[in-house]
Amino acid sequence: MKKWTSLFILMAGLTLSVSAQQKKPVTVKISTPGIKCEECKKRVEDYLKYEEGVTKVVANFRSGYVNVTYMTDRTNIENIKTAIANVGYDADDVKADEDAYKKLPKTCKRPEDGGHPKN
Repeated sequence: MKKWTSLFILMAGLTLSVSAQQKKPVTVKISTPGIKCEECKKRVEDYLKYEEGVTKVVANFRSGYVNVTYMTDRTNIENIKTAIANVGYDADDVKADEDAYKKLPKTCKRPEDGGHPKN
């Protein structure tokens, strides 16, 4: 019986130490001036849902920013910016992937490429 009690206490201690090590999510605001419509917003939000460690994504095409909440022990801000660039949009200092940008609908491209007019 004493062995079982000791084992239970040991397991409870391990469980508590593991849960204490989990990091809290962080929210960042990333400038995405190319997101100008609902279609762009949906494309970015849907893509980032599958990025490991991302828990919440809110793209605001009116302000030109994406708010991303993520777990710092699973990803980082550079991975998230790269993911946005892989969809075809600029993200802060990370430029859009050219191949992904070419695949965007014409309305979702930069004004100089016939897309959304400048504000």
